[in-house]
Amino acid sequence: MYRKTHFKPDKALWNEISKEFAIYFTRLGNRTRHICEKYPKQIFFGMLGTMLISGILAFTVMRVKKDEPAQLLAGTAAPISQGLGQILGAGQALKKVLDLQNQINMVLQKDTLTGADSLIVKDAIGQLEKIHRQLNVK
Repeated sequence: MYRKTHFKPDKALWNEISKEFAIYFTRLGNRTRHICEKYPKQIFFGMLGTMLISGILAFTVMRVKKDEPAQLLAGTAAPISQGLGQILGAGQALKKVLDLQNQINMVLQKDTLTGADSLIVKDAIGQLEKIHRQLNVK
């Protein structure tokens, strides 16, 4: 009823491409050889010119700027301690911000607010702004 189509794996891709385009590859090779035999000096100087232009571009236009060299080990202690100090300061500021937010939330959860409550909220917001300015100074 049905016949199985047999697959022939012995044909390689390159064999098929060469069968199809062999004429064009041969013509291209003959043409290239003819041009190289006819104009050898021009091709040689063209190659030298492109290498010269490439070298000029590599050392002038496309130059990558180098970063500053790393500091010596003796000078690295100060930046590390400054960085740790900044981290500790940011941690303390975060703790203060969380405390102030808790104060504001406690005041806002009350059913009735008094003048003292509004002063507490106003003072807390002022301290939050102060911390924000201190952390964002550059």
